[in-house]
Amino acid sequence: MAKIRSARWAAWVVASGCLVCMSLGVSATAGRERGTSASAPHVASGPHLDIVAALQAMSPHASLRDEPKTLSRVVGTWDVEYTDYLKDGTASHHTGQFIVGWVLDGRAVQDLWIVNPTEADKDREVYTTVYYFEPKSRAWHATFVDPERGSVLAFTGEAAGNDRFVLETQESDSKTTRWSFNDIRADSFIWRHEQSSDGGKTWQLKSEHHMSRHGSSPLRSDRGGRVLGRWLSL
Repeated sequence: MAKIRSARWAAWVVASGCLVCMSLGVSATAGRERGTSASAPHVASGPHLDIVAALQAMSPHASLRDEPKTLSRVVGTWDVEYTDYLKDGTASHHTGQFIVGWVLDGRAVQDLWIVNPTEADKDREVYTTVYYFEPKSRAWHATFVDPERGSVLAFTGEAAGNDRFVLETQESDSKTTRWSFNDIRADSFIWRHEQSSDGGKTWQLKSEHHMSRHGSSPLRSDRGGRVLGRWLSL
């Protein structure tokens, strides 16, 4: 994702705090899906995990009414086939997971992007986005955080029907970045990152990630390469 280094400290605190919840919860979720015991060492309980219980929510807050209808459709765990289109015209591929859940008493949604490690890059890449609806403007706001690089990016957006959700932000170089969830189905959707240099008249595709709900049909390939670290180039 693009290394955009201008943001508000408050947004960083919120998103980083929620990242703790999601990242700690991943192990528990994965363990249950693999059939391992909830008492395994990596999901041990204790005061240091109180934040997980405090942040998680089972459903959207009633005050949101129908606003989360489209975004709620991507809540869950997804297997990802990442594709980034690089400046030299080549495509970079990788696999990983995309995990989405309700947090903060159901007043916000958080996602967690995970890019699997490779032989060349031993550490996985992890990113997060926090989404919330602001009643006064009747718009969704989202803050993306790349903690490894100290990058934060703020978006505004809205649902475009029942199967598409779109976020946009204006960058410092006058380019517009658009992220979108497309063709949302019960077991799949396509996430795209596009960029415009003419105020949205035309768009250049930068990334396209195919999502398959975990436990449904497997991904179509075992492509390799490092992706999300160059997501915005998110």
